[in-house]
Amino acid sequence: MKSKIALRLLAVQLDWTDEEATEEFSALQLMITHKYDGYQGFQPASRFHVALLNWLSQFQHVAQRRVAFSIIKERLVYITQREMHHLVSLMMPELDRFMRKQVAMELGVQFYETWTNPAAGRRLCLLRRRTLFVGLSDGARIDVFRRYNEGKISNEQVVPFSEMSSQKWKSLIKELREWLDKHNYQDEPASFESICLVDDFSGSGDSLLRFDDEEQIWKGKISKFYNVNREKIGDILAEKCHLYAHHHLASFQAEQAINDRLARFGGDHPEFSYNATFSYVLPQSIVVDDQTPPPELIDLIKCHYNKGIQDDHVGDNIWFGYSDCGLPLVLEHNTPNNSIALLWADSTGSEFAEQHKMKPLFARRKRHSTNG
Repeated sequence: MKSKIALRLLAVQLDWTDEEATEEFSALQLMITHKYDGYQGFQPASRFHVALLNWLSQFQHVAQRRVAFSIIKERLVYITQREMHHLVSLMMPELDRFMRKQVAMELGVQFYETWTNPAAGRRLCLLRRRTLFVGLSDGARIDVFRRYNEGKISNEQVVPFSEMSSQKWKSLIKELREWLDKHNYQDEPASFESICLVDDFSGSGDSLLRFDDEEQIWKGKISKFYNVNREKIGDILAEKCHLYAHHHLASFQAEQAINDRLARFGGDHPEFSYNATFSYVLPQSIVVDDQTPPPELIDLIKCHYNKGIQDDHVGDNIWFGYSDCGLPLVLEHNTPNNSIALLWADSTGSEFAEQHKMKPLFARRKRHSTNG
């Protein structure tokens, strides 16, 4: 569908005057061109115009369609590939600050002196090389991280997956030993002082770490990594190895949850020390919940809902998304289930045929686990 025809149809759906249409088209077309048309969830040759028209058609009244459009105009946070790559580029500077603080404490110098003190510079160089960067998902963009830091880190300290064979660990240690000998660190053990687990986004923190009250055990990627690798402490991993959990993007809710859970997990599992780092944390002010004005917005979100989108992973009544995160968020490669359901949910095939038939604006690719 040509964009001019689509925009005319959009003006009809929203009952815009000529003046409103002129004003709205300009801003909308800019965002479509530079952002929304790049969404990877669209079918080949399809465009945002078509998705928007189809999405708005599920609302019966003009007033409802206008409220729905206000989500796109005033609240939607859309992260493009270029923006996500920028967040990836911020990861190493964030980790570098933690490393400099560690070195400053070890040497008894001021933080700013780590840039000028020769001993601090040498210790930092060693600490960086004895850090292993591990991707937790295909969204971690560990390849992009490696390219951004070419010359600063070695290819042999970056791995795209957390479950590594014993042969892979031996290879990593062999490369580390060779580097240590080559750079006059012969007295240093060939073991990793730090592990950085990398992921792209966290909305609730659940997929990284959570405590199961029924089973009374910790679950999530941190717990799994700990259980698989704790026996390597003192050998492949240095004593009191530092475990960083880095997300390129996170919600305010996830930041709070992850920091709290890591503190509790660390108390029960002291073999590692733990820190959470983030390239950017979305402010709490973007969250949509029951208190968000206007009330027509919340009515729209809750009334246009179908229970058929619920399952064992996301739970019940997820009109504000998984774990009630209430994020008006879309990532270029997928829409998190932490986002408000009206943006991504498709109730096609739902057993609740009498309820509203939900149509997605940014169709979500489902995964077995949460985007937590």
